[in-house]
Amino acid sequence: MAREPSGTAPEDAFIREVDEEYRRDQLTGFWNRYGRWIVIAVGIGLVALAGFLWWREEQVRNVGVLSEEFSSAQQGLELGNAKAVADIERFAAGNHGGYTTLARFTKASRAVENGDNAAALAEYQALAADTKLPQPLRDLATITAVRVEYDTLAPAEVVTRLKPLAQPGAPWFGVAGEMLAVAYMAEGKPELAGPIFAAISSDETIAPSLRQRAQQLAASLGSLPDVAPDAAPAADAPAAEPTTGKN
Repeated sequence: MAREPSGTAPEDAFIREVDEEYRRDQLTGFWNRYGRWIVIAVGIGLVALAGFLWWREEQVRNVGVLSEEFSSAQQGLELGNAKAVADIERFAAGNHGGYTTLARFTKASRAVENGDNAAALAEYQALAADTKLPQPLRDLATITAVRVEYDTLAPAEVVTRLKPLAQPGAPWFGVAGEMLAVAYMAEGKPELAGPIFAAISSDETIAPSLRQRAQQLAASLGSLPDVAPDAAPAADAPAAEPTTGKN
């Protein structure tokens, strides 16, 4: 009878079988203890994912709806539609992101049109003080408030409010700069007003109508930027001698 090899193959097989059985028992015990919680956790994760996808779709849909409603309200205002006025009020009092801000500016502008400067100023000042808004919009509210009460403000007060905003490169340089320069003229300081008008006239990012007006005022103050001789206006050239018909 042949002897078995001196190796421990039967023992190894037995150990492996015991080890596998032990692991099966461990897995079964783990699943019995935690399986229900795993299923619950996966379920919660799927519900959360579904909720997020639904919320994102709702956000996109709501933005589209808000855009249509706001556009319709703006068009209705031009036609004197009472419902449009109520819609703008609703947007202004709500929490609709940028549409609420636009509605607040619209509401203030309408107050000016209706002669209610006090209501307009209150709204513009609230916008200027709203730290949740981007700084350019807050600056616009400050500038517009000054424009509303410009005729009743002392020139020095206009200078104080607008000088920080009337810097070349600033978003509202053209509008703020023009009012600042006029205030300097009212103070009898044309030497301060002229360079501002000149800077506005040479800024190609500013509306052409404002640039043209600033150019005329800069010229009247002797502050036009240097121009090439061939670009000088024809009016500056000497007038031609009138012909008399004599040789």
